[in-house]
Amino acid sequence: LSEEFSLVDCCIAPLLWRLPSYGVDLPVQAKAVRQYAERIFARDSFQASLTDVEREMRR
Repeated sequence: LSEEFSLVDCCIAPLLWRLPSYGVDLPVQAKAVRQYAERIFARDSFQASLTDVEREMRR
């Protein structure tokens, strides 16, 4: 994740957020993907974009 938040980041973030609700658990080998996702999820702009329903997906 660079300092720039790209269109690719914007497209992949919602999918990564929803993976657990789809029953998809990333394997141990996907540690880099999980870390990337957590960095995106920590962004204020990402958190501000979530609806109440989307927030409930990760509780």
